[in-house]
Amino acid sequence: MRHAQPATLLPFLLAALPAQGLADKVDELSRPLIAAEVAIGFVVGVIDGDTTLVRGYGTLERGKDGAPTGDTLYEIGSISKVFTGLLLADAVERGLCKLDDPVQQFLPEGVTLRKWRDQPVLLWHLSTHTSGLPRLAGMEGGDDRNPYAHFDEAHLHEALGEANVRWEPGTKYEYSNLAVGLLGYVLGRMNGGASYDELLTQRLTGPLQMRDTAVVLSPALRERLAPPHDGEGDPAQTWDLAMLAGAGGIRSSVHDMVKFARLQLAPGDSPLAKAVVLSQQKRHDGANGLAFGLGWHFARDGVTRWHTGQTGGYHGYLGVVPGKARAVCVLTNTGNDAVDAVGERILQHLFGMKVEPPKHEVPVAVDRALLQRLVGKYRMSPAMQFDITLGERGLAAQLTGQPAFCIHPRSPTEFFYRAVVASITFDLDGEAVKGLVLHQNGKDLRCRRLEEPAAK
Repeated sequence: MRHAQPATLLPFLLAALPAQGLADKVDELSRPLIAAEVAIGFVVGVIDGDTTLVRGYGTLERGKDGAPTGDTLYEIGSISKVFTGLLLADAVERGLCKLDDPVQQFLPEGVTLRKWRDQPVLLWHLSTHTSGLPRLAGMEGGDDRNPYAHFDEAHLHEALGEANVRWEPGTKYEYSNLAVGLLGYVLGRMNGGASYDELLTQRLTGPLQMRDTAVVLSPALRERLAPPHDGEGDPAQTWDLAMLAGAGGIRSSVHDMVKFARLQLAPGDSPLAKAVVLSQQKRHDGANGLAFGLGWHFARDGVTRWHTGQTGGYHGYLGVVPGKARAVCVLTNTGNDAVDAVGERILQHLFGMKVEPPKHEVPVAVDRALLQRLVGKYRMSPAMQFDITLGERGLAAQLTGQPAFCIHPRSPTEFFYRAVVASITFDLDGEAVKGLVLHQNGKDLRCRRLEEPAAK
């Protein structure tokens, strides 16, 4: 459930772009990600005044036909935090709580949230990441492929008892999934003990007719959930956030996210109008010109609200400009943040900025026999070595104590990473592979080959 800061936008309103011209520009900005195989597929939703554009790119699964559409479902990850912030604002407007209420008063008897000296954590601190709570609680007992699924109510209570509040609440920003997950939990308690999914349906998705948006999917909705892929495009697993659902457990479609974005742009006479306005107000000024509302991050232009989200096999971007009638949402079933650049550029384009497509290096085709000869072990130091392996989708490089990452060919001997800023060149003496050179951070680190690949 990661997030990143988008580029600054211009805070002025231009006339709405012609629909076909907008579609052409969205195509221009989006298609390079598919051509470079950075994303399996994704769907873009754009609001420009009265115009709504929804377009899908790529496929649902690598090597299979079937493009995603506005009805395709995705895990939206930490964009869920915006929904949780709105649920908090809604509870305030209905008189269930005040933003300055201590979180402790909504916890069960016997469950204690620590203080900073004599200062308690307040509800708004949870939504703005200023609570002083850690990013995550101890996740012992979890599965790396579905790391939050075991985190039930008992685990949450235990985590709260162990978590230290590390500074005075409200004074410092540090992103915390634990804090916003806790907020989703206490909002359920103050709404009659509802689960987060039930509360989401009762207060937001039901009234907004967002029928594709939920934490727990019905069989019919699950059939439309795009298969998850990790950051390299390999099959991954869906995530279940259990008691931390408020931090990142929602699934949705671009059609539904467009409905949500329109509410943010012009709440009008919606029963949620006052809550929307409250949630969008600035609550904390952070470092480097950043600011935060209830769930929302503010761009440096002061008018754009945004959030991103990522789980093990999905990523999403949402940017809205309240009062300016413009918004962009991008959802993908590839677990990397490449689509953020697409969303940011589309939003910039809507405001008259000249933008070019994101640049992504496109791998060249290399015969598998030539890749096979590079497989082996390469020593960097007595304690560190590279293992180069060949899988169905090509070579992977794993340095001692680190995950394996795919490396993509520029040529039969030169390869680049996408997961990190680095590349590898293999040293050949005729047909014999003698070693490799890791190019990273302006340095060239040479590694000697230890063994030949096994005969096939």
